[in-house]
Amino acid sequence: MGKIILSVLLVVLAMHSLALLGFLGYGLATDRLDEEKRVQYLATWRGEKLVPPSPVEIVEKKEESPQEASSRIQVAQQEREILTREMQMFAQLLQDKDVSLQTAQAKLKKDLKVLRFEQEQFDARVGQHQKMAQEESFRKALKNYSSMKPKYTKDDFMKMDEKDVVRYLSEMKSATATAILEQFKTPQEQDKRLKLMKMLEQYGVIDLRDKGKHADKLVSN
Repeated sequence: MGKIILSVLLVVLAMHSLALLGFLGYGLATDRLDEEKRVQYLATWRGEKLVPPSPVEIVEKKEESPQEASSRIQVAQQEREILTREMQMFAQLLQDKDVSLQTAQAKLKKDLKVLRFEQEQFDARVGQHQKMAQEESFRKALKNYSSMKPKYTKDDFMKMDEKDVVRYLSEMKSATATAILEQFKTPQEQDKRLKLMKMLEQYGVIDLRDKGKHADKLVSN
């Protein structure tokens, strides 16, 4: 009989222990037990004496005195003044940079104007030199065409644009130009000769209204 009672007590104790361990395990797994509660439950299971939790100290908020309030307001005022000065300095810095930028833009505009003027002057000089070089080249070619046999000059004139040929003819002596025009004999050469004479008449070099024998003679230079 005593063994049966002992066995029942052991079974009850085992079930109690398992239930307590299961509860603690659930609390640990779900973070539902804080450190203080876990210690208390473990102490209870071990049969140890429980220590009452230490009371939470409630700190009462101290009421601010007039001196402290005045000091706090003074500190805030100083902070605002410092911030205001910094903002003013930053605004002045931006203004100075803006003035510097405007000055730089004005200088750049002036430099560009000077540069454009110098470029125009340079282009004018280059154009003048080119014109002089072209004129010199024309004069050399005119001298060569005037001294060549009329037939050879005619061959070169057939390859040129009518305006260039008319310029050479208008600058030549009348006899030389007439001798060259007389070399235009083929139908193609006659067509070009007629075009040249019409252009020469427009420039006032010859007068085609004269139907006489020398209608194709150039006006004396």
